[in-house]
Amino acid sequence: MARRDPFRVHRWIDRLVLVGVVAVGLLHPEPLVWLQSFGLTVLVLWATVLGGAWVVTRWAEQRTERIQGPRRKPAMVREEAKVTAQAMWVMAGLVAWPLTQARLGVETGFHWSLEGTGWTPLTATLVTIGGVVGVDAWTYWKHRALHTRPLFGFHRDHHTFGDPSAFAGFAVGPFEALWTFLPVLAVLHPKAIHWGPAYVALVVGFVSLNLYLHCGVTVRLIEATLPKIGINTSAFHNVHHSHVKVNFAEVATWWDHICGTRLEDGPGGRRTAAVAEGDAAPARST
Repeated sequence: MARRDPFRVHRWIDRLVLVGVVAVGLLHPEPLVWLQSFGLTVLVLWATVLGGAWVVTRWAEQRTERIQGPRRKPAMVREEAKVTAQAMWVMAGLVAWPLTQARLGVETGFHWSLEGTGWTPLTATLVTIGGVVGVDAWTYWKHRALHTRPLFGFHRDHHTFGDPSAFAGFAVGPFEALWTFLPVLAVLHPKAIHWGPAYVALVVGFVSLNLYLHCGVTVRLIEATLPKIGINTSAFHNVHHSHVKVNFAEVATWWDHICGTRLEDGPGGRRTAAVAEGDAAPARST
């Protein structure tokens, strides 16, 4: 008798998300404009994220010292790229909404000039810092939640890559991608002000950081600098892939420090019962 797939429901929900982001978009009052925005966005995301992953992976392959040592098996690049492409599809479905509104001349919260925001440079700095802290909390607790038994099925794909390449930087399932990138829709509200230069710079930084976190190698200067400002590193995040239940940080590491979810906190550390006892079993590394 064939063994029942424990993640069958999760797989169906993931498929519904892939279809749903487009189906909902077609409900826009101007569906053709939305579809054009979606098509353009998905092509740009595929080109930049997958292209960036290719560059970083080629660079990493030239380095002799890897975090987990020599690979026992080739990197699962094709599978990583496929899952990443699906995640970018979902992200494009979200980005297409504010992009379509902007193309139609409808006011959103996105402003390229500081004057358009009504902020001073100090206000823009403080709001940007607050936004980073808020989004980082969103991603950390989302990640923790996805490691509980009921939700791990949505995160399982990412942990099939036990020794990842840069192509795994955004290799998350559709439901997780939706959960991760949902704050993009906040731009739709005119009062949810976003200053374009800072917003774009942070997005580029987030993409670049994720590619580095999954490349499998380290750069001494980066590893020495980023921890001083509380930012994640390749060495820190690679531990999450090799040990699964620790080092949940996606951008900043302060939540792992506060919540005691670092590897060095150990079984006797300050980890919560949800992490110590209730998390999903690790996926088999490849």
